Amino acid sequence: MDFDSIAQQRATQYENMLRLIGRQRAPSEDAAPALAATRMRSVVNCDRIAEAYRADAKVAYVSEQFPTEIVFAAGVLPWNIESMSNMLAQSLDIDQVFRLTQERELSRDICSFLRGPFGMMLAECYPRPDFVLTNDQPCEGLLKTIFMSGKRYGVPTFALHTPNLLDQDALDYLVQQIEIMLTRIAGVFQSDPDPEFLRSSIVNSNRAREYYRKAALLLERHALPGVARELLEIFGMNYFGAAENIDLCKTLYEEAVVLAKAEAPTRPRVMWIGQTPGESDELLRHLGRSVDVLYWAPLWEANLMALDEEQPLRSIAERAIRYHWNAERMERDLDHISDAYQVEGYIIANTWGCRNMMAIGPTFRSLAARKRIKNLTISIDPVDRNNYAFPHIKNRVDAFLETLQ
Repeated sequence: MDFDSIAQQRATQYENMLRLIGRQRAPSEDAAPALAATRMRSVVNCDRIAEAYRADAKVAYVSEQFPTEIVFAAGVLPWNIESMSNMLAQSLDIDQVFRLTQERELSRDICSFLRGPFGMMLAECYPRPDFVLTNDQPCEGLLKTIFMSGKRYGVPTFALHTPNLLDQDALDYLVQQIEIMLTRIAGVFQSDPDPEFLRSSIVNSNRAREYYRKAALLLERHALPGVARELLEIFGMNYFGAAENIDLCKTLYEEAVVLAKAEAPTRPRVMWIGQTPGESDELLRHLGRSVDVLYWAPLWEANLMALDEEQPLRSIAERAIRYHWNAERMERDLDHISDAYQVEGYIIANTWGCRNMMAIGPTFRSLAARKRIKNLTISIDPVDRNNYAFPHIKNRVDAFLETLQ
């Protein structure tokens, strides 16, 4: 497709996105952000959304936990198709997006975290990508959605096969794939990979993650209102490698230091496990009145590790493998986090259509029983509100909260 055609297509997609944003739902009573980092994140998100629709922007669709340092090293903007859809669903009325998927006979049994981004493509709201990137996911549906998006726009799809086991052979195998992927990305733009861009991306990632990690460590010892949620949102952005993320993580850490000195009252700590509703969701606001809600995903061992600046591709490969859903590693990780953060309860959230959480839930419940941690399993849908309403589970949630008092 020539430059003028891409420019016209992205201009149309931008107008469609603006119309969708214009149908914003009424804000909740707790909509005003308390942290400066939250407001800064909103600005960064707005900037990257606007940038992606420019005719000359280089855009890559990526899947969850894809190593975005690779993307930034190629001078390309990563567009996480799933997290972008989830972010918009927190504040926008996207029912029409789901109606489009039903009209195209996409089954409602499929997780709404996948139907959402595919519906955004059908509605021509996402910016046309130059190529799409993915690595192995526990979610086969996400992998299929990524490949469908590449086929829809007629652009190259490059995939990493990420081993489940972590050993030297697996690292060598994945490093070789990353090198090939970088060469193929450069080939899309008819250029050569620039080692300096990769070095800069790794440095940016490590500087941001250093502040991120220090904020997470403060959360171990102190009640820090809003910080746990912001760690989750930054994790979901998956923007490590961008210079803007350094200031964002630094601001969050500095606010965490101030909050730690204020010593907020200590309350029982509950770990949320699974896909998460928007921060103003009625369920989370209800929980927030009684307990301190932490989120498991941003505290994963893989998410806190720094990259080796001398062997960047090898450490990227190691982190990618650690992100892979391995039941034994995940159980050990949750066990450690539960002790470090003095967790007293688990909320295991099964999202509509997500087979992975249903499959691994028994492992978490067994861990909870062994550690004498109270747990509650609930079924929700944080994206498609046609599948879930808080009043349907409120009594069970209240009974669970009573056990923690």
